[in-house]
Amino acid sequence: MNICIATSNYPPETGGISTYSQRLAKLLQMQGHSAYVLTIDINATIDQKDSIKKDKYGVTVIHLKKSFHLHYKYFQQYFRPGGLNAPYWLAIGKAMKEWLLLNYKHLNLDIIEASAYGGFAAFLQDPELPPVLISGHGAFFQYKEYNQHKEDEQSKVVEKLEKLAFVHADGIISHSPQSQQDILRYTSRPVYTAPIPIILRNLNEHKQPDEKPNFALVVGSLQKLKGPDILCRALMDNRLNNSDFIVRWAGTDNYDHITGSSMSEKLAADYPDCWDKKVIWENNPDDTRLNQLYEKAVFIIIPTIWESFNVISVEAAFHHKPIIITEKTGSSFLFTHKRNAWIIPANDEQALADAIVHLLSSPELRRILGQAAHEEITVQLSPEKII
Repeated sequence: MNICIATSNYPPETGGISTYSQRLAKLLQMQGHSAYVLTIDINATIDQKDSIKKDKYGVTVIHLKKSFHLHYKYFQQYFRPGGLNAPYWLAIGKAMKEWLLLNYKHLNLDIIEASAYGGFAAFLQDPELPPVLISGHGAFFQYKEYNQHKEDEQSKVVEKLEKLAFVHADGIISHSPQSQQDILRYTSRPVYTAPIPIILRNLNEHKQPDEKPNFALVVGSLQKLKGPDILCRALMDNRLNNSDFIVRWAGTDNYDHITGSSMSEKLAADYPDCWDKKVIWENNPDDTRLNQLYEKAVFIIIPTIWESFNVISVEAAFHHKPIIITEKTGSSFLFTHKRNAWIIPANDEQALADAIVHLLSSPELRRILGQAAHEEITVQLSPEKII
């Protein structure tokens, strides 16, 4: 098949959507399909021509530059600066639709796979274009409640676009039953569950921590729904507060939608005895540093309040790492409590503190959970099943 992956982000840009898109394209190409990635270059100028090139895996990557920035400049005049940047998502949709209308026939595209976030896929649902399959691994309107986002003119536009995309899609992919059920509240279109794209690592790369275990790891951007407040309150438990145990949080900063300050600043103000003392934040570490953190961490913590999936749980399993994960994390369905993960209620700081204390005191349990998780994920997320 000839498959177009329409995505707002692609490497060298970082983030979940970028990583997802690259893994999907690479796996499709490795399995004998032809993958075309259609994306934009936010750092380009309005004078730079669109570019097309193949990467080392044979994936054809199209960067929309001038065509995107022309639309971006046009839509910006209708919105105040700040917020969710609705002009950005409108411009992506317009530029991608124009490119596809001009090129899809000679590329013989069979299907367009587009991410849900931002709603640009609504522009691609056109009778002249191939069928559109929405990758529903998280939309703004699904997360806004948990992140306490204030509604404004930009958020209303983005939310409307996302819901239009869900209503009119030819099909929707979900990567967890939890996300599937949530999406079904907003559409009558078919919502399929499918294994999330992941690249298996070499089993020989696994190493046991070579030092006394004294830290756990959280990986993810600083958002309310990721549970940093719950984690800070859990670490104030006397059993943990009076120990040398710390948690390293690796990820990018975000803005708190209530105060307007950055999340790192708000957490430092709200938890002065914890943030940068018991929780050490590492802002957007590169892959080398992140792999070091995975290898040296005694276990991985996923304290999310609600999430459509969470690919970090899968990456942790590939590293043979035990995980503490909340039941409202979409990917928790892949695991079984006490057999290959420690699953706790969401938004429960006491349950999180108890789980941390229990795993810290049980090295054999940590070994069993990590090994069992690796075996389970390796079977469930083989390349053949994903494709």
